[in-house]
Amino acid sequence: MVTAPLLQKLFKSEPQTPSAAQSERAREFAETLDRAGIQARLPEIGLGVAAVAAAMWLVLAFLLHPSPLLAAFLLIVSAGASAGGFWMLVQVKLRKRLDSFVTQLELALRLLASGVRIGLGLRQALTVVIEEMPDPAKHEYMRVVGQTNIGVSVYDALDSLSKRMPSSETMMMARAIRIQSQTGGDLGKILEQLANTIKERRRIQRKIRALTAEGRASAGILSALPPFLSFFISLTEPAMGHALFFTFPGHIALGIVAVLEGLGVFTLMNMLKVDV
Repeated sequence: MVTAPLLQKLFKSEPQTPSAAQSERAREFAETLDRAGIQARLPEIGLGVAAVAAAMWLVLAFLLHPSPLLAAFLLIVSAGASAGGFWMLVQVKLRKRLDSFVTQLELALRLLASGVRIGLGLRQALTVVIEEMPDPAKHEYMRVVGQTNIGVSVYDALDSLSKRMPSSETMMMARAIRIQSQTGGDLGKILEQLANTIKERRRIQRKIRALTAEGRASAGILSALPPFLSFFISLTEPAMGHALFFTFPGHIALGIVAVLEGLGVFTLMNMLKVDV
């Protein structure tokens, strides 16, 4: 027999409406743009992506002189390529901003340790970091202090920071400060040791990057070789170039080459990836 509390729970749990789901996705996308340091609004981004897609489609239509059906397909491909290119740009800027934040984290921790050792509270020490550090560390720690101004504990605000700027170093900082608040100890010494740990991790990462430079250069050469060869063939053998770029079998061949090239570069980059 179904009890009354269970009936109330069933009637209260309504499925998420499409508009609510779209609002949630838009909010997540806006947060991603904010984390990447992109200040443009969503309508401006949509117009920019549409303009790039239209320009790509016009270029392809001018070069290929496609039939109406192929022109519609190229329009879809151009729109997807434009949206995918913008998303790749967001990811590149997000990674670059995260790397900049992690690079600044060592100095930020040393400033926090110095502030704590002279008798400042953790929140006051964070204010010192905001005054001394450039972006993105200044912006992110300003957000932490802003959250504490509206009633969020500084430890929860640091946990939120570790989620906004996800990295092993940021997670270690948030956990170390929270554990110290529960167990006690010299916070200045803990922050100083954590700064030294981050410094050593960065040194090892730079060494790994230097050791894998040859492999990354090989991946870049392999990815640039097919476009260079196709351009060279089109210049030296115009008939072969025309067959490659302006016939359906040539388009199939180019598509196969692009897929295989992407898989090869993806495999090489994953082989060279080392987690520290």
